[in-house]
Amino acid sequence: MLQRYLWKLLPKAQRQFLLGRLSVVDRQVVNRSMSANLCYPQPFTQRSCLFIHVPKCAGSSVCAALFDGWSPGHLPLYWYEQQFPEQFADSFKFAFVRDPLERAYSAYAFLRGNELSLRDRPAQKLVSHYRDFDDFVARWLHPETIQRQLHFAAQTDFLTDSLGHLALDFIGYQEHLERDFQRVCEQVGDAVPLPHINSSQQRRTAPARDFCSVRTRRLVRRVYQRDYEMLGYE
Repeated sequence: MLQRYLWKLLPKAQRQFLLGRLSVVDRQVVNRSMSANLCYPQPFTQRSCLFIHVPKCAGSSVCAALFDGWSPGHLPLYWYEQQFPEQFADSFKFAFVRDPLERAYSAYAFLRGNELSLRDRPAQKLVSHYRDFDDFVARWLHPETIQRQLHFAAQTDFLTDSLGHLALDFIGYQEHLERDFQRVCEQVGDAVPLPHINSSQQRRTAPARDFCSVRTRRLVRRVYQRDYEMLGYE
């Protein structure tokens, strides 16, 4: 409560300056932590679970199936651990992940080819400056820039606890989405169908590795090295 009060006392320009020094994931943590009526989400309580929604990893479909379309936003695991330690300890903690190359291309195609809300317009404008996916990766996708854009932030930034560990009970893979979602259903005690939501209108049907350059694959591997290593995509 005191932290929130002191934060609000800062002039808006100073708050914006401080937030600008953080990664996009940490900025969300600060904004949510300083908001009023901070409580553990009721949809999670009802299912005794905690879902970490990694951008462009089928999270919207999972939320539609399990939480009637309600979304927790893209808050990292460590935030729940620190804010709600009792619920964190008692909940079935899960997330879905994706091959980093396929996820990066999916985010690019989604932003490039869909009619988006006002919130996503800056990201859409960003990707429109590049000729194609290869050009985007070569000129923009770097370790320091992905920390500034939510759609391209590393998956492990959302999935690790305060000690940097993958402290989840289950990690599902988009490559085996139906199978792994059924395992989640078994844990939460409710078998529900999984809809397909938030797909890109311009995404190619072939895997990204089949049409992007070798240089692009190497650059993506370098940028998302921790994701490749910790999530088993070596």
